[in-house]
Amino acid sequence: MAYENFIVDRAGAIATVYFNRPEKLNPISGKLLNEMLDVAHDLQEDEASRVVILTGKGRSFCAGADIGELTANAGAQAQRGQTDAARLRAARTGWRLMEEWERLDQVTIAAVNGFAIGGGLSLAMACDFRIAAADARIWIPEVALGVPYMWGSVTRLINLVGMSKAKEMIMTCDEVSAEEALRLGLVNQVVPAEQLDAAALEFAAKLTSKPPMALRRTKDFFKALGNGRLGDITYADAYLGLSCIASDDMTEAMAVFKEKRRARYHDR
Repeated sequence: MAYENFIVDRAGAIATVYFNRPEKLNPISGKLLNEMLDVAHDLQEDEASRVVILTGKGRSFCAGADIGELTANAGAQAQRGQTDAARLRAARTGWRLMEEWERLDQVTIAAVNGFAIGGGLSLAMACDFRIAAADARIWIPEVALGVPYMWGSVTRLINLVGMSKAKEMIMTCDEVSAEEALRLGLVNQVVPAEQLDAAALEFAAKLTSKPPMALRRTKDFFKALGNGRLGDITYADAYLGLSCIASDDMTEAMAVFKEKRRARYHDR
């Protein structure tokens, strides 16, 4: 199947999925989310591929939300033009994608080149393993943009780095270097940028050398453990996000991001 935002290459037991809007640093749009769901469904039927590498064309893994689209869709007038059911359906698309990607039978590796921002980091965390280029830039800007971190990403981040560090990363919106991400357990390896593709393929080959059934069943164990999230409220994160979208403060946050000026928030 041909995609607008992705390239899928298959070589033996390894499939490589590329984000393919390099001129925009591979941002997340509504079209991309829906296409990535199609990619996940395609892979789920692909018995020949046992390992999937997710990476980005150009100098970015995934730069997070397409700010132009987000600004246009988050305005009060745009929100009023949709039914509640339509707004919830759109807000839940990212959550559905994370679940579908996490449930793939194949073992998944995110090869993080360049930017992994916000939702881009969410997509990397939905993979089983993460290998980062030494110059990768990782941060979560959602709160600074006037919305909570959604798509079940808070729980996944806590599982990887712990409660205290997850709070710090999400609430301060501070950038985390690749080396810091390695120390925290957010990524499994850090390699020079020019060696990233080779490192991902080497790791994939190590996995494909294992007995397929045992590897698949082992992933099933981890999927079951990861989904047993006591107190998990990710089912409601669409409601949490929609409570901020179209607020005065989100509108101001978007303007501040574009205009690079001091913010004037009013808590409404």
